[in-house]
Amino acid sequence: MHPLKLATLLALTQLTLTPLVHAASQDIELGGFVRANYGWKDYSDASKDKGGDFAFDAMSVTFDGKIDDIGVSVDYRFASGLNYVKRAYGYMDVSDTTQVQVGVVKVPFGKPGFISNSYWFSTNYYLGFEDNYDAGVKVVHHWDRWQLDAAFIKGPEYGSDTLDRYGADIIGDNEETNQLNLRAVYSLPLADGHLNLGGSLEAGQLYHAVEEDNGDRWAAALHADWVSGPWNLQAQVTHYQYNSSDDADTLTVGVVGAAYDIASEATGYNLNLSRRFDTRWGNITLYNDYGLVVPEGQDQDDSTQNVLGLSFNRGPIWAYFDYIVGNNMTFAGGPGVGLANPDAPWDSRININVGYYF
Repeated sequence: MHPLKLATLLALTQLTLTPLVHAASQDIELGGFVRANYGWKDYSDASKDKGGDFAFDAMSVTFDGKIDDIGVSVDYRFASGLNYVKRAYGYMDVSDTTQVQVGVVKVPFGKPGFISNSYWFSTNYYLGFEDNYDAGVKVVHHWDRWQLDAAFIKGPEYGSDTLDRYGADIIGDNEETNQLNLRAVYSLPLADGHLNLGGSLEAGQLYHAVEEDNGDRWAAALHADWVSGPWNLQAQVTHYQYNSSDDADTLTVGVVGAAYDIASEATGYNLNLSRRFDTRWGNITLYNDYGLVVPEGQDQDDSTQNVLGLSFNRGPIWAYFDYIVGNNMTFAGGPGVGLANPDAPWDSRININVGYYF
């Protein structure tokens, strides 16, 4: 096991087993999940011959504890052949409206929560702009109808020499460092829901180990989240640009044990629609998540992903039934995101994920 992971796991174990003796208010929660996954790929002869694959997906152990205004939040995950920290930070409630977090925190970029409804996430996840966690300091502030987030991210949760990580990060010769994030979201109440409108900015350096020099990078996004009763419409436009010191048109990304290349500059478009049904058997949500990535590099081609699916929840059980269609899209038959691939076919896969959450 990687020394950093072992140290983290031992620290979590010690924190969990050590008695908390304090006269003040305490709030301790242990949780997690166990998940299994079925997948079938139309672009894999082996997958079609076997009728797909069904296997263990992942297990999570979470710990959330708080004494007075100081707390800790941890999510450590075990998957097939790898394990990693998703989040691990301490925090302080400075006031009723302001919280400061230090550690492996969620990067405040894009629509709060997720810009997706499915287990499969959106195109942004595979670029490192959805549900990404890195090491730094974050401030969350609520004011009237505003949510304001600011963060200084020193770097990824792990170094650029490993694929064992939850969120997508640049790996290889380049490494993300010294990053600033700002996000503002305004919530407009509606008769049976809300309309949240927001914008995000990100800027940082990109250190090249061979060149021994820093490039720069930035990203910006506009996002909207409309809820009316059981209906939800999500939209986001994202632009990012990596200026590495070797002027590369592509960069390598690592995530959950896999590596692939992405265009160094692109604009992404996401549009998702969902409808919730509350039944006596449980909560059912039907959704369609669409994503398009348009690269700026010469001869690079668009990447498209569409996820049509259904999620089911009853008590501790969560299940996702997703039909993913992709064109020139990683994990959907493509070699990466926004790469040169003019004759890329439309590929598809079926993914079913079932989990017990405790």
